[in-house]
Amino acid sequence: MSNYGNQQGGGYGQYDPYSQQSNPYSAPQAQRYQDVEAGNGGYEMGQANNTTSILNKCTEINDGLRDLKAKREGRLAQAQHELLDSSTGKEDQAARQNLDYVEDDINNTFRYLRDLLKKIKQTPGSGDARVQTQVDVTSRNLRKEIEQYQKAQSDFQKRLQEQVRRRYEIANPDATPEQVEQGVQNVLMGQEQSFQSTGLRTRQANDAKQAALERSTAIRKIEKDMIELSRLYQEVAELVQQQEPAVEQINQGAQDVVENVDNANKQIDSAIVSARNARRWKWYILIVVILIIAIVIGVAVGVTEANKK
Repeated sequence: MSNYGNQQGGGYGQYDPYSQQSNPYSAPQAQRYQDVEAGNGGYEMGQANNTTSILNKCTEINDGLRDLKAKREGRLAQAQHELLDSSTGKEDQAARQNLDYVEDDINNTFRYLRDLLKKIKQTPGSGDARVQTQVDVTSRNLRKEIEQYQKAQSDFQKRLQEQVRRRYEIANPDATPEQVEQGVQNVLMGQEQSFQSTGLRTRQANDAKQAALERSTAIRKIEKDMIELSRLYQEVAELVQQQEPAVEQINQGAQDVVENVDNANKQIDSAIVSARNARRWKWYILIVVILIIAIVIGVAVGVTEANKK
């Protein structure tokens, strides 16, 4: 799963709803009219392609979540255990660096899956009833895994804080409880100079200091990651509601195009009928005028002949 977010075939920037390949309205105008008249043209084909794309992305997200769960229960738990059990400065540093690597890998995967879900919601037809259930389930699965990861990190953070306190007490055996509390808080905030290594057991005190500093560094990174994960969780939770109007607008726009084409055809047919009727009436009027002229001429000739007699 470590290649999530670095994939070229299915990674970022691959989907363009307005490209010639994915936009059902990118065909020439004449062809669109033929497709609509045929009843199963580009619009239906585009919808089918979008549905397939949405379901494929849902599958990719759920596969990624299963991999994340295995990583959380395996590599992450092991890295946390190694830092908690390390006893020398060298071990502490190596364990924390390994933990950082695993955490970054997991966080990058969460961001990648979040972006995949965004792509799903930006795809025309994502609000269709045929895929909406799957999209909703996928969204809930993503939020659930974020919650599980946050819980694992929160529990680990508490254990690290307990170790920092014990290490501080070892390094400062003469400190009062108030001094210990203040010293621990200073260390957790990154104020390393506040960690005093005094007493007869200088080496043991220095080892305790190094252990506390490595753990406080890990704690601060967890806190930073948790803030980002909270924002990511909120984005996922609100994504369906936020993107739905845009999706509906796209779908409505697609329907409007079909309806407009149909109405245009009806208007053209009506115009043709009206033009034919107009030409027919022109001939009727011309015939009537000719008849009237013939009658007038006939009457005039008759009157003239009568006068001669």
